[in-house]
Amino acid sequence: MRIIIAGDGETGTHLARTLSVENQDIVLMGTHKDHLDELDAAGNFITFEGSPLSRHNLLQCGADAADLFVAVTPDENANIIACLLAKDCGTRRCAARIDNPEFDTDATKALLRGKGVDITIYPEKLAAAEIARFIEHNWVSEWFRLYRGELLVVGVRMTSGGELRGHRLRDIPNTPRLFHVAAIRRGSGIIIPGGDDMLLEGDTVYFSVLPRNLDLLPALCGKTPAKVRRVMVTGAGHVTENLLELTAGRYDITVIDPDRGRCDAIAARFPGVVAVNAAANDVATLKDEGIGNCDMFLALTRSSETNIVSCMVAREHGVARTLARIEDLQYRPEAESLSIDKIINKKLLNAGQVLNALLDEGDAATQCMSLDMAEIAEIEAVEGSRIVSRPIQDLSLPKGLTVGGLIRDGAGQLVDGRTRVRPGDRVVLFCVSGSLPRIRRLFR
Repeated sequence: MRIIIAGDGETGTHLARTLSVENQDIVLMGTHKDHLDELDAAGNFITFEGSPLSRHNLLQCGADAADLFVAVTPDENANIIACLLAKDCGTRRCAARIDNPEFDTDATKALLRGKGVDITIYPEKLAAAEIARFIEHNWVSEWFRLYRGELLVVGVRMTSGGELRGHRLRDIPNTPRLFHVAAIRRGSGIIIPGGDDMLLEGDTVYFSVLPRNLDLLPALCGKTPAKVRRVMVTGAGHVTENLLELTAGRYDITVIDPDRGRCDAIAARFPGVVAVNAAANDVATLKDEGIGNCDMFLALTRSSETNIVSCMVAREHGVARTLARIEDLQYRPEAESLSIDKIINKKLLNAGQVLNALLDEGDAATQCMSLDMAEIAEIEAVEGSRIVSRPIQDLSLPKGLTVGGLIRDGAGQLVDGRTRVRPGDRVVLFCVSGSLPRIRRLFR
């Protein structure tokens, strides 16, 4: 597929790198020549200096024959207009990053689709929803509901007290089948495991599990769910604002931000929330506002470094659960080693939305979530495809790909080697990055 990405900032650059691993034909369009030259020398994609608001530049990039155009510049208005121009040039599908929550209505999205914006990406709302889930399920570092929650995929950090720690997968009793270990994050890498792989302390283990068996997992991983009443948040940006829409009234929330205008806006819109005008790293203020009595600390400023340090301060004051917004993925292993319970990264959320567009080539609905170096995909099996041709153990699935479960007749179920996928099943797959072309072949 030919994909044009408009916007050479962190999000666009991450998307280009991610999609180039998937063996797509990528053009990254931007305005920062030196940055583009560096990317062109090191990346497996083409860079182009130009404006997505120029029809001439779009045609130079091949918009008349592109399969997907993704606009992720910082200006949402420019993103919408760029999609309209690209669609008019002949691009088949267009996606725009939009930050204004007022655009996230069915009527507005239908209007945009009618004009040529097929996909709208709201990273702030995606991040807020992810954080709200973590507050409720705070022993889980990753949480995905598939097919209205009929099947869950959860990532859980293994601790020293986990019952599964130190055991090889083949030695773990799992009859009847209550869960499926589909992937393991170890350090900066992802393992699609086999029977000889062992679960170690510090691993993030990704389980496929039915909702009725979810409560088995905390003890298996050495985790204890925390009851959350008081929450402290640093950073009063759009992510926090969207989070408060989802959670205000359910928790005692304090928001700290150095921008007085943002604090006033939060206080006016959410009367039950305490807004404090101070820096995120002002330890004296954190103490005065009762950080030691909080059950959860959410570091949501724009600075990854500040968020990591703030979570360390929260831990020192006895806060049970911490979450950090970390946009620079190179800090992720360090953050996990410092026992930060949850990491939010908008680039990964954006990437998941774009990966959906790559998979959704037919009538079968798809859902794809990006894990950094790995993906989870939920795809409907169709008659005549390879995935329904024989039992899973006889499919000779490519290395780095495993079936984590399926939805059949509206109900979730786990699988083993003898399971045979039927047409109409929604199949959940775990795969390392770069596997999407092989997945599409299985379902073609």
